[in-house]
Amino acid sequence: TMLRTFAKFWARINYLFVLEVEAHKNDINAATAKRNAEEKRTLVAQLNAEADAIEASVKQVEADEDARMHTPEWQKLTPKEQYEDQQASKKEKDAALQMMAEKRGLAAQEAKNVSVAEQVAQVLRGRAADSRAFADKIRQI
Repeated sequence: TMLRTFAKFWARINYLFVLEVEAHKNDINAATAKRNAEEKRTLVAQLNAEADAIEASVKQVEADEDARMHTPEWQKLTPKEQYEDQQASKKEKDAALQMMAEKRGLAAQEAKNVSVAEQVAQVLRGRAADSRAFADKIRQI
């Protein structure tokens, strides 16, 4: 009977230990998910800032080119040279707009990932709380 009492005590202690370890693992995973969400949030801000900078640059280049078209140097160019210059400018503008769209798309995707990471952290914190609550119930037995 002493062996049975010791086995019961050991089983209880061991089970409580497993529950507490599980709770702490979930806390660690929740903290990691939260940190990942914060990193993604920073990345979203950075990508949006880069896209905004590209957009501002495109607008500035457009304004500069409009002004340049009224200069004597532009007027001296042959129509073919003007056309080639405009096409090169259009190609650069399209590439910049493409890059801007890619950055905005990536930022939108990462914003969704932030939400998912925050939800994961919340679920893991809930699991940790559940493990601790169950351990508390076992302690009362």
